[in-house]
Amino acid sequence: MKGFRWIALLLASLFMLAACGGESESGGSASGNDGKALKLRASSGVPDKHFWHRGLFEPLTTTVSEETDGQVQFEVFTAGELVSLGNEMDALTSGSIDVALTLMPPYDPQRFPYSEVVMLPLLESDAVIAAEAMGKLMKSDQEIKDGKTYYELEYTDKGLVAFSTPVTEPYLFSTTKHKFDNVGEFNKAIRVRTASRVHEMLAKELGITGQSMPITDAYDALSRNALDGIIYNSPDWIAFGLDELIKYSITGVNFGHFAGATAMKESTWNKMTEEQQKIFTEKADEYLMTGSQLTNSETAENIAANEAKGGEMLPFDQLDPEVQKHLETAIVNVWKVWIDDLESQGHAGTEIALLWRDLLVEAGAQLPTEILELN
Repeated sequence: MKGFRWIALLLASLFMLAACGGESESGGSASGNDGKALKLRASSGVPDKHFWHRGLFEPLTTTVSEETDGQVQFEVFTAGELVSLGNEMDALTSGSIDVALTLMPPYDPQRFPYSEVVMLPLLESDAVIAAEAMGKLMKSDQEIKDGKTYYELEYTDKGLVAFSTPVTEPYLFSTTKHKFDNVGEFNKAIRVRTASRVHEMLAKELGITGQSMPITDAYDALSRNALDGIIYNSPDWIAFGLDELIKYSITGVNFGHFAGATAMKESTWNKMTEEQQKIFTEKADEYLMTGSQLTNSETAENIAANEAKGGEMLPFDQLDPEVQKHLETAIVNVWKVWIDDLESQGHAGTEIALLWRDLLVEAGAQLPTEILELN
């Protein structure tokens, strides 16, 4: 009988050890409140040359780890090595990653209907102006719908804690062979990569054909002549090799910005101590602005690289007057079409558009008069 008791005690001990071991491994992390290091698996869909990585992901994960004395650690995967760009929400839900460095709400309007607002075209703005507006949008207490703010509708309701990535420079309209000397050159035979429904609306208003795809696929499509152009921001051209392919780019008019999000589930966030959460929040807010300043500073370098390879910039104010009018009319119409589209789905399109407009103007952006007069 004594032998059986010793065997039972031994089996119980082994079971408890196995349970403890399994608990520390679950979800790729351990609780940050019990003295153990919190190890988080973080996925980025962009390469390490991208300004999001250099301006936010690398400094944020490194600094948070350092300032928490290694109690919060990150295993970072880049260039879609773990999760392809645009699929991070499902990866968060399944638990295959702990942190989505490149959550892409504008790629997923069904789940994130309001985040496309950042992509609405303007006249004049830059990454720093847009980042200031985006930072205020994330923290705004203005009700959008059902008594909830933008952040609550887009992130809290989905069980997420999120921070804006640095905002891009203005999106440009670039092609491999079309110069648009006259309005007649805008036709459906011209296929242009679009990043969201907003740009698909813009393409329709311009009279060309939009093809939605992640920017990571654009180089191959342009190389194979499956695309004739892209709507994209110039500081990323070198990172994706686009400076080698682009021939003509319309500058001096803003076809919108892009802001992704760095996000995690609330259950993951709550594994951090309050002090660790404070450090993460402060650094994310800091790098939102410095990362946007970084991409702003790299515009000239990327345009120069493109021009050295035969690229040509086409200033808006030097275009044919009818082409200028065509572009500005399209910009105004996109705002109206996008607002109506959201309203038709039961979303508060007017409220979010006017809030974003006002935040942009407050930060120093310029918009068409017709948009300023919307109410």
